[in-house]
Amino acid sequence: MAVIGCDLLLALHARFFKHDGSQFNRRTGMVHLAGKRWRKPFVAPFYEFDPVMQVQVMPHGQRDYVLWLYHRYTDKKVCLANRIHSLGLDQNNLRAFWDTLQRYMDVSQPLPDLPVLEPCRQQDPVTAAYDQAQNRPPRYWRDMSERRFKQEVLPRLREQLRNASWPSAPGLIAAHTDSSLSVSDYYRAQQARGIHATPQPQAFERAHPQTAVE
Repeated sequence: MAVIGCDLLLALHARFFKHDGSQFNRRTGMVHLAGKRWRKPFVAPFYEFDPVMQVQVMPHGQRDYVLWLYHRYTDKKVCLANRIHSLGLDQNNLRAFWDTLQRYMDVSQPLPDLPVLEPCRQQDPVTAAYDQAQNRPPRYWRDMSERRFKQEVLPRLREQLRNASWPSAPGLIAAHTDSSLSVSDYYRAQQARGIHATPQPQAFERAHPQTAVE
């Protein structure tokens, strides 16, 4: 009975849920955050968002970690808990999630090798070329038995997570910052490259004429 109830809830959710348009677009490198009510979506390059790890102390004393993204040049922010990542993550798992999100948005790298992304790998040129060079089976995850995953793969993944050494600075973000530019000049340079975001250079000329990109 419980299984039938869960299936019914999932079916109803799929039928009536309407996506608000928020997205992390790998092809364009842009983040779209849906506006409230009549407001337009906020759009900006992924590398303009700084990650903040927040610890939440739960009623029984356990600690959960969630990831916020703060837009560097405005007051826009978004919590990714329950949107993209689940609750109940420890620090290592949250760092792994952030590393995965960066690699997903970096088109110079193949897609992260996750079961949920496997059906999309052949549609991404960089990933398809990588898989062909590595002779990766197209259905590596989907053809794997649950027993093999639990006995062989899962222990290895947990060991890799325990021994992971995370970079102290986000490489993808650091590569797109220039302390010699003011914020208004930075957005003009972005527009010259064909990157059009919600923030406009004129707004920063009026509010922060000397603010530099850091």
